[in-house]
Amino acid sequence: MCESNVYIKKGDEEEKVLEDVEILRPEGDVLFIANIHGEQKRIKARLVSIDFTEHKVLIAQD
Repeated sequence: MCESNVYIKKGDEEEKVLEDVEILRPEGDVLFIANIHGEQKRIKARLVSIDFTEHKVLIAQD
């Protein structure tokens, strides 16, 4: 499986937003995030990095 976990950067810390994410789609200034369990979130944030080997997506709010 190729799902990833999404974390949001808060200062020097990273907080997990959602696990097992299969969709991350920009919608204007909002990111739509959905996982394999049917959970969905929309967060006003920007993409910081994607680490495919760690299955980790990092986002941040300005």
